[in-house]
Amino acid sequence: MFPVTGLISLRVMDYLLDRYVFDHLPFVVTPETRKSIGQRALTVVQWADWFCKYESPTKILQNNPYFFLADALFAFLCFLTFMHAYRHGGRLLYVWIAITIHAFNLECLALAIPDMNLSWHAQGVFSFFGMRVPLYALFGIHQMFGYTSYVLVSRMRLPWWADGPAVGLSSAMLLLPYRILGTKLLWITWHDTDPTISGRMYWAPWSLFYFYSACMCSFVWIIHLSRRLLLEKEYDWMQFPREFLCSILAGVLAFWLGSFQFSLFYFPLHEFFGIHSETTTVLFFATYAAIVFAADRNNFGEARRGSRFWFDELACAICLEFIFLMLLVIVCDPSTIVSEGIHQPIGPCKQMEDVHTPAGTILQREKYLCATRYDEKYFDFHCVPNGVPKQQDDGSGRLLPLEYYALCGTDFENRAEYITVIWGCCILFGFFFYQMAACSGSTPVDPIKVRRRVVRPYRPQSRERNSETVSTYAEYDDSPYEYEPLVSPEDKKDQ
Repeated sequence: MFPVTGLISLRVMDYLLDRYVFDHLPFVVTPETRKSIGQRALTVVQWADWFCKYESPTKILQNNPYFFLADALFAFLCFLTFMHAYRHGGRLLYVWIAITIHAFNLECLALAIPDMNLSWHAQGVFSFFGMRVPLYALFGIHQMFGYTSYVLVSRMRLPWWADGPAVGLSSAMLLLPYRILGTKLLWITWHDTDPTISGRMYWAPWSLFYFYSACMCSFVWIIHLSRRLLLEKEYDWMQFPREFLCSILAGVLAFWLGSFQFSLFYFPLHEFFGIHSETTTVLFFATYAAIVFAADRNNFGEARRGSRFWFDELACAICLEFIFLMLLVIVCDPSTIVSEGIHQPIGPCKQMEDVHTPAGTILQREKYLCATRYDEKYFDFHCVPNGVPKQQDDGSGRLLPLEYYALCGTDFENRAEYITVIWGCCILFGFFFYQMAACSGSTPVDPIKVRRRVVRPYRPQSRERNSETVSTYAEYDDSPYEYEPLVSPEDKKDQ
């Protein structure tokens, strides 16, 4: 039995096939075959609709214009990072590919593992995987934060054990102002009662910055280790299967090694001893900073030469991101935002579920968002005509959880505080990135393996087996040999 919406969709598909396909065929299709083809065609359409959903740009501009601008901007910044990787070529291009694999892996695991279902993106013009992942989450923020940090840190010429923490810190610096302002403007919403993200900074979870930094650090360590084990020091384009394998390993395993770092330090302090997420995150970042500082203290030579042509695609991308956020926090009006799409399901209040953490502990959270009692002050339902969205009846009296509904933004409690935080982060972090880009060395270039072609002398084969082949070397004296003329005297007379 199909549900009501399924029956309607099936009837529409049958009508379209009858009207535009079956009626124009030179032979008759039986009703059973038509029904089977219609069901299969409907399945294909449903899968395609789940994979990629299109939304009218006009509607998004009316409801949440700031997210529309952010979606377009970060897609363009992703293009800038790709142009940098393509221009340099070599292993940097494989790093960009590995970052993209990591982006897909991170977003898909967040949907596939129920315990990690902690956040909901706003719906963009193109949204993927059941309207849960907008375009800029796959081709945008991760390339901008991860690839940019990787390249700029490589200019510092740090040892391998400090490369990872440096990239983790740099990616967190690019993520922090975006995530704070994005949460306020409903670019992303969070699970209301999950204990892992209970500690918030301007409603953005502290643990998120910890986890993302740990994943990027793990990404760098894995790609360095895999290249050391599988590749030579010189870049050889003929070994592209191994290069691609290293990219896959880094993109897939970074999440799991990052989860190990997260559970090794965060959960013992936060869950067992009740230490606030803010404290654990600051201690974690301080540990990373100490490692980078110790490595950079003994770093001279190429790491201090500076670069005249430092303002490249990546420097431009950082400037565009920070300028966009600095202007947006001044001019935006969060109270006019309407975020319509997939959010935390609204359902029965106080219905609990277990959450399994990477450390092996079992926590509890409310399964659904209680629309009449929640602790998320960055949204409400004041813009919804009938107030709080109502759950739908399945026909038997049982209320179904409501996933697709509209959220309304709330005004700044203190806009000056947000301006201070966003501007302070952008200016301070921009100074750090300027030091990395302009005052460090140039982007490292991997040595390329040169394959020399051996030129063999040309030895023509004689038509007769008993004839002697004469060497064509210049130093060989072939004067004693006589050659048969190409044209015989009889032929000359005839001519």
